[in-house]
Amino acid sequence: MAIQKIARFKVLLPFIGIGIFIYIIHNIGIEKIGDALGNINPLYFLLSLSIFLPRIIMSTYKWKMIANKQGINVGLFPLIKLNLIGLFYGTITPLWLGDYIRIPYLKEETNEPFGKCASNVLIDQAFEFAALFILALIGSLILLNRFPTLFLILFSFFIIFVSVAIFFKEKGRSKKILKIIYDVFVPKKLKPFMANEFHSFYESIPSLKFLIIPLLIELASYILFFTQIYILALSFSISIPFFSFLFIYPIASLISLIPVTVSGLGTREGTLIHLFSLYGVASETTVAISLGGYIITMLIPSFIGGIFAILRGKSRG
Repeated sequence: MAIQKIARFKVLLPFIGIGIFIYIIHNIGIEKIGDALGNINPLYFLLSLSIFLPRIIMSTYKWKMIANKQGINVGLFPLIKLNLIGLFYGTITPLWLGDYIRIPYLKEETNEPFGKCASNVLIDQAFEFAALFILALIGSLILLNRFPTLFLILFSFFIIFVSVAIFFKEKGRSKKILKIIYDVFVPKKLKPFMANEFHSFYESIPSLKFLIIPLLIELASYILFFTQIYILALSFSISIPFFSFLFIYPIASLISLIPVTVSGLGTREGTLIHLFSLYGVASETTVAISLGGYIITMLIPSFIGGIFAILRGKSRG
C-alpha cells in the first residue's frame, strides 16, 4: 500500500511544477506574456539559434574525450546524434532522467558492456551538473549583498555532490555500499550479470587529473548556452550586464533541476522573476525571456533529437 502511494506521488510530482507555471502565467496575464514574446527581434532569434551548433559540437567533443579515455571508440557525429536524442528524452522527463537513454543507445552503437557505457554517460552527466553548479556559485557571489545565505546553501550542496562523486569513484568503497542492495534486492538469476556489469562500470574510469580539461570544455559550452539566451534577451533592452546575466541565470537553471516539473517549467520562471526584479525587469518580460530561451536552447534541438530517435528506430526495425 505504501509503495503504491509512493508510485502515485512520483507520477503526480511533475505536475507540481506545471501547476506553478500555470499560476505564474495566469497571475501575470497571458496577453502580456504574448505581447512580450512578440517583441523578440527575429535577427536576435536567428543569431541565438546559430550558436547552438558550436555549442553541441563542443559539449559532444567533451563526451567523446571521456569515451576515448575509457576505450569506447565512437565517432563525433554519431555521438552528436545520441546527444540530441538524449536531449529529446531529457526535456520530457523530470530531473533530465530521460537523458540516460544514451546508455543503451551508446551500447548499441559501440557493442561495449552496459556497465561501461553507463559509467561513461554518468561521468558526462556529472560534469554537466558540476559546470552548472560552478557558474551558479559565481552568480551567488554576485548576489551576495542581496542574498547572503544563497552562496552558503549552494556551496554546501556542491560539497555534498563532490563528496558523493569522489566516494563512489572508488570501486572498493562502492562495493561495500552496493553489496547490501545486491544481496537483498537482486534476483539470484541476475546476480552474475549484475556482478559483471559492476566490474565493467569501474573498468576504465578516468583519473580526476584527466577530467580537468573536459570540465573546462563543459564550462565553455554552458557559457555559450547562456549567451544564446542573453542575445535573445537583448530584444527587450534589459539593464542586466552580460556577465551578471551569464552567472545569475545558472542559479535558476540549477533550481529548475528540482524534480517537481518537466524541463524546469515553473520553478525556473519563478526563480528568474525574483532574481531579475533586482534589475527592474518586468515579470512578463522575464517569462518571455525564459520561454524564448527554452525554445532556442531546448525545444528546437530536442525536436531534431526526436527525429533522429524515430529514424534510428525505423532503421533498426
